[in-house]
Amino acid sequence: MKKVLLTSLVMLLSLCLFAGGSGESTSSGGSAENPVTITFMHDWPEYQQQFEQIVADFEAANPDIKVETTVITWDILTRTLQTSFASGDAYDVAACWLDRVGGFNALGACYDLTDAMMENDGEWADEFVGPSLELGTVNGHIYGVPFRSTCTILVYNKTMMDEHGWQVPTTLEEFEALMEEIVSTTDGITPLITPGNPQAFQIASLTKTLAEHELYKSGKLLDEEYLSGRMSDVGDEYAKAAAKLRQWAQKGYIGADSMALTGTEATAQFFTGKGVFFFANNNELSALQTNAADAGIEIAFMPFPAPEGVPTLLYNYGVDGWMVYSGTKHPEEAIRFLKYLSSYDVQQKFGNETLSVMGNRNCTYDNEYLNQFVEIFTSGESHRIKFDYNQGNLITDEALAIGDFFVNPAATPEDLGQAIVTLKENCINENAV
Repeated sequence: MKKVLLTSLVMLLSLCLFAGGSGESTSSGGSAENPVTITFMHDWPEYQQQFEQIVADFEAANPDIKVETTVITWDILTRTLQTSFASGDAYDVAACWLDRVGGFNALGACYDLTDAMMENDGEWADEFVGPSLELGTVNGHIYGVPFRSTCTILVYNKTMMDEHGWQVPTTLEEFEALMEEIVSTTDGITPLITPGNPQAFQIASLTKTLAEHELYKSGKLLDEEYLSGRMSDVGDEYAKAAAKLRQWAQKGYIGADSMALTGTEATAQFFTGKGVFFFANNNELSALQTNAADAGIEIAFMPFPAPEGVPTLLYNYGVDGWMVYSGTKHPEEAIRFLKYLSSYDVQQKFGNETLSVMGNRNCTYDNEYLNQFVEIFTSGESHRIKFDYNQGNLITDEALAIGDFFVNPAATPEDLGQAIVTLKENCINENAV
């Protein structure tokens, strides 16, 4: 059924592109009196003021282009994009997560930005942090433009750590020893607060991080077959990760009720002294600083520690970015807008105002925490799968399988390993070409 639906979507998209253009500009160019209108979508209502100013400044400098903006929320981003692709009425420039552009391109929805990026000896491409641009590059073609970097990292209560004389762990072995000490010497403090509501949330992130450690040890994490999303033989690695996850829950390192815990509830527990570490995204910095000030504590950040002999792995290092729709009638204008969005002045201002780590490699930060994030991102390794086919609901289905394992004491680690293998096999067989 999934294969039939995917085939129908591809056929419909192809028809729409045939009717609406193949990415070649059909615009005769605009003027100040009669500007070309391009459609723009982003998923940050919290930064609407910043984007309104960006658009206004761009239009003032480019009177031949008018930008019509739509704002949605992040939780419907992928669904909104897929629906717009199928209808043939997608936005000229749209926000997207760059690890998804390979799948979108498999649907015929991405405009190839390689030529524009490489003009003038790669002048535009050279503006970006290398790993960020690489995430939007599939099979040597650039389909995504980086805007800002995101990653799940560990926040810890530095005040509590200092009061107890606990040292910041640098390896997974040290981290486990510290969590054992916390459980043994304190009453009611959870070492690692790990929310699992909704869809297994950080429980899934933790499990996949532990699995990446095992995949690195077995040599699969660096295998091109794995990195392209065409490897399903990961059962042993996920079984070992599942065994550690269960052990941590049994020892009280993470809460037994984690699957019911929301991110908001986890934050409240952390800032009321009920936990020492918890997962957060670097883009939550503004709220984290406010909460820390209100709680009267000092916080700090660190990557999730790796076992001895394994480099620091950033499981879900990602990039919030932009794509141009392959059916756009105004590619030149869309690219001009994207170049403005990625320019140093725009990126530096946005980064300072929103406390974001930006894609432009020339940006610098006054905020000490932002510099910590930059250090974490540049010193760690990211080996994120870049699908060049439509992976459908695979990521969500894997997270749900992890959640099912966590709440079912009868399920064995090997059961989870096999479940992940089956999900990957089915996705590959149904979608990869």
